[in-house]
This record gives sequence, C-alpha cells and structure tokens, in this order.
Amino acid sequence: MVEEKLLVRLSGVAADILNELVRRGYFATKSEAIRVGILRLGENFGLFKPSMHYWRELGEEIKRTGKQMTHDEIVEALMRLEQET
Repeated sequence: MVEEKLLVRLSGVAADILNELVRRGYFATKSEAIRVGILRLGENFGLFKPSMHYWRELGEEIKRTGKQMTHDEIVEALMRLEQET
C-alpha cells in the first residue's frame, strides 16, 4: 500500500464546503473528507468499485444459484469478482 503525504491549500468555495462538511459532522476531520472525496472521484472515473458492489454481486449469485457457501468460498468469490473488474 502506497502512502502519500500532501499539503493542500484550499480557498473560496472549496474551503467553505470542506469546513461545512466537518462542521455538520459528516466527517470527523478535513483529512477524512478529502480521502472520501478522492475515493468518490476514483469511483466516478471507473478506477475502482466500492466493496458493497462486490457484496451485491455475490448476493445475486447466491440467490440465483441457491448455493450455500463457506467463509473461504465467500472470500474466494469476492476476490474473483474484484479481479474481473
């Protein structure tokens, strides 16, 4: 896992929105809000899918097949779904 440290300068509307998101309690810190924003951008541009997407796909497969799965089978299936995208 790569780690990046950044110094971000915001002003105007971007700074106001960030402060308001934290003030309203949507995020505990400004850093958390920025991290979520980056993940959302990645999702919007198709760079990754959130984990709920994989759980939903797996649930649909289980309903469709009626198969009972062990923990190991679930983990394996989720890994396969992630690799397919």
